Amino acid sequence: MVIECVKRVNELVKRMSVLEDSIAVETQYIKGVYAKASKSMSESQHYFLNGIQASPVAKSYLLTKKGIEVVGEEAIPISTFIDEVLNFANYPKKKIDVLMVLAKHLEAMPINLS
Repeated sequence: MVIECVKRVNELVKRMSVLEDSIAVETQYIKGVYAKASKSMSESQHYFLNGIQASPVAKSYLLTKKGIEVVGEEAIPISTFIDEVLNFANYPKKKIDVLMVLAKHLEAMPINLS
């Protein structure tokens, strides 16, 4: 019985590792698409990224040609921004939720990314 329990938990660990690897792959893909979207924007264009954070201090994040901008702060490289928002999502389901929000923003952008 104990051996079976250990085997089952080991299987969960393996599946979690596969899931974490998949999250890492999708994160890199989304970073690339966001970089492409940013490069395709004109200097005057921006896209408001709402729903990205869950902190008590609300910030307005804008995707621009320079990267991710916050009013009154320096632009953040897209890769750094995505790493930071995923860093706060401390478990796989939350990371997937954040990736879905980022993907939905890409879908809603009025920019041809194909």
